Amino acid sequence: MRQSIGGTWLLQLMIVFILLFSGFIILTLNYSRTVKTKNELINMFEKYEGLNTNSIELVNNYLTYTGYSTTGECVDTSTPGVYGALDLSGRSLETARPDVEYYYCVRKYDGANTTHYYQITIFYKLNLPIVGDISTFSVRGSTSNIISSDEDAYSRSISN
Repeated sequence: MRQSIGGTWLLQLMIVFILLFSGFIILTLNYSRTVKTKNELINMFEKYEGLNTNSIELVNNYLTYTGYSTTGECVDTSTPGVYGALDLSGRSLETARPDVEYYYCVRKYDGANTTHYYQITIFYKLNLPIVGDISTFSVRGSTSNIISSDEDAYSRSISN
């Protein structure tokens, strides 16, 4: 009797460690996929030199193609220059509002003289087997400085 109880306890302990290990592997793989997606978005915004209809269309197509479907709230929506993608089918972003979930967020920072850069935020959902969705986290990255002779027309059209 004593050995059967010990064997059952050991089996339960092994199952717990297997679940923890598989959860950690899933967490790592999902996070690395999100970071890879974020880096691709940064490259796309840098390639098309900022926030314009071409870069937004390319980003939306990429996210649709990769099956990205996580949404979250943009941070610091009270400051100007924060935009969010409400859907991935269009070629436009809207000025981010509080308590609205977006697929990704873009915030424009003005640099020295005629340069500016963008901070891109995408979202990562912690989803473990058996437990399900636990929480949503944001992953942020910034473009390099982009030289512009004037504030881009797209930002002005959103602001109006």
